[in-house]
Amino acid sequence: MSTLLPFHRSILQQIHDPASNDLLVLARGLGLRRIICTLMKIYDSPKNLVLLVNATPEEESAIGEELGIMGCKRPGLRVVSYETPSKDRQTLYKQGGIVSVTSRILVVDMLQSDIPIELITGLLVLHAEKVTALVLEAFIVRLYREKNRQGFVKAFTDQPEHIMSGYSPLKNIMTVLQIRNVHIYPRFHDEIKKSLERRRADAVELSQNLTESMSDIHHAIVQCMNSTLSELKRSNTKLDLDDFNVENAYFRSFEIIVRRQLDSVWHRVGPRTKQLVNDLGTLRRLLYYLLTYDPLQFHSYLETLIAANTVSASGAQRQHQSPWMLTDAAHVIFQTAKRRCFTISALPAQTTNKDPIVIDLADDEDAWDALDEIEGGGGGSRDKGKGKEKEQEKDAGGEERPGWLPRGMDPVLEELPKWNLLSDVLLEIEGEMVRQENLRKPGSKPVNESNNIVLIMTSSSRTCNLLTQFLDTMDHDAAPGMKGRKMMMRRLSKYLWWKQQGEKGQGGGASGSGSGNRNADGDG
Repeated sequence: MSTLLPFHRSILQQIHDPASNDLLVLARGLGLRRIICTLMKIYDSPKNLVLLVNATPEEESAIGEELGIMGCKRPGLRVVSYETPSKDRQTLYKQGGIVSVTSRILVVDMLQSDIPIELITGLLVLHAEKVTALVLEAFIVRLYREKNRQGFVKAFTDQPEHIMSGYSPLKNIMTVLQIRNVHIYPRFHDEIKKSLERRRADAVELSQNLTESMSDIHHAIVQCMNSTLSELKRSNTKLDLDDFNVENAYFRSFEIIVRRQLDSVWHRVGPRTKQLVNDLGTLRRLLYYLLTYDPLQFHSYLETLIAANTVSASGAQRQHQSPWMLTDAAHVIFQTAKRRCFTISALPAQTTNKDPIVIDLADDEDAWDALDEIEGGGGGSRDKGKGKEKEQEKDAGGEERPGWLPRGMDPVLEELPKWNLLSDVLLEIEGEMVRQENLRKPGSKPVNESNNIVLIMTSSSRTCNLLTQFLDTMDHDAAPGMKGRKMMMRRLSKYLWWKQQGEKGQGGGASGSGSGNRNADGDG
């Protein structure tokens, strides 16, 4: 426990007792995973059977790795997945230790008596903010308590904003999980303040303006949200919806608040009102995607929205369409998002009567690389292009065009402005490293060999993968806004390929492109 901060030790002293059932509400970014791993280390023994519930695959991997670093390797954290047969799961449970299992599998094993419920030492429930009376975790606790009154239940959350709205959300969570003790540690807690103020970090905040096209899309989305909110208030005059405004709509909890406000009359509201509530969530996500998705991903998502708004899942015409999509502001969103990716110019008269354009990737090595990346191949597709010279066309500006690019399409591929800001910051950091190295006296040892490591923190794994691709292919000598051109051209080739496959398979461009790009861009 030498790596724990003082407030970590204080929290563990309060929740480690197996005779108590506890709910820990911790502010985000204060080391909840470290607390959970230390608690799991205490119970890492074949004599105990502790179940980790409601953990994502990423969390299972990170917790298992941290437990390994802490010395919990025999047996350490074992993960029960859908591929694990029933007999193997029974053996795993009887061996004891720490087991991470999905809620669905655990319910099945409890109902079929594949797991000795009376021998379970305790349950560790992650993401307690998502627990309601209708989720599987609530059913698991009920089954657990029917046969085991001695074991503990300890729940954790580092997203307290989700339990600040609704009718007694904290009380409901504690009731469902049958927990009596709650420990709340906000960032301004005395023990946390004392621990964090011992060594303050020098924070430098950099702001980046949106591009002109991104700003136009942002204003158009806000207009759509205003019109949707106004329509929602007109449709429900008996409800108190005056506090709903666009400023609140920037937060993830907004749609949850709207839905909870309408819960009492949800069974009486019409399809139009339900559609408006869903539209508010869609528009809020568009604001987020505008700042995190590259232009091609954003455009593909909009195409998916158009296709979903036009045709239902059964293939019939959609009856209740989203009103915001019929507004002038929506037209600005769709057209500007397309112009961020590419523009279509008129073809010469002699080419308009020819056969439809076919995207031919056979003579383009970069295109085959992108296709191999989509299909997970090892480069065999590129053999088709060996021995052939890569025929490059030139556009009006004299720049070379890849052979797979359709005639009349001019790539724009606007990059997110924060990518260029990130490259400038990394260049500044590299320069500072070189300066510090030059100031060091010859023969002296470096003060810290690890200060050449730069950590880039992102909001999601998708953004992390996207930045990894950008940094791997970045052209340091290119002009601002063009440093990620190579990556964006590869993504454009994937977009066009999936667009064509969608048109062949479904006969509809928008629907095919939407599903295809979700697969193609799943890595970024």
